Amino acid sequence: MRNLKISIKNLEKSFKEKKILKNLSLDIFESESLSIIGESGSGKSILTRCIVGLIDFEMGEIKFENSENLMKFNFSEKMKYISNFGILFQNSALLDSLTIQENLEFAKKKENYTKTLDEVGLPKNILNKFPAELSVGMQKRVGLARAIIKEPKVLILDEPTTGLDPIIARQINKLIKELVKKKKITTITVTHDMESVYEFGDYVAFLKEGKIEWYGDAKKINKSKKISLKNFINGIDEER
Repeated sequence: MRNLKISIKNLEKSFKEKKILKNLSLDIFESESLSIIGESGSGKSILTRCIVGLIDFEMGEIKFENSENLMKFNFSEKMKYISNFGILFQNSALLDSLTIQENLEFAKKKENYTKTLDEVGLPKNILNKFPAELSVGMQKRVGLARAIIKEPKVLILDEPTTGLDPIIARQINKLIKELVKKKKITTITVTHDMESVYEFGDYVAFLKEGKIEWYGDAKKINKSKKISLKNFINGIDEER
């Protein structure tokens, strides 16, 4: 039985005159890995920012574990709500002037970070290094460590393989798959990378122009007859 974690109904979000999300509804289930895919500008990242509570929306509702609509929360309630999420940002978003340990302390102060570093395949001797001293792949792992260190209920992955060469990207995908399976954590991944979808996605939501055009089992995505989805998967520019 699938247990509902996040319910999104009739969500609408605009910036000035431009409507980004259009009457969007989506259910996200506990311990499942949802991949949100779509072309640039389709509303993927805006949707996840609404879900996390980082930006407000004009209409609709977002409910987390049968809570009240996120739109009705006051500031303190919203801060408590946001604490349910761990986020791996697209560029890792590490602070260059701080050591790796200081970056991790932003998420959670601990005396020993060895276990968390082990979980993402990093040695403890990097704690006193600065981000610039690490490879891009190692920086991505640190970003992931920071996202999981407080044991969030939901993990948000924003383009986890962007900027990585194919070998490192595959390593990161496999690492995420192992973590998701081990921790049974609800995961929402925004990605252009179909390899990420195939590697650890359970379900997929395909966005086009602010609406969900297709939702289903990740294993069945290549059997879909929806032309826009096929074109996206095969890298075909529909405007040509």
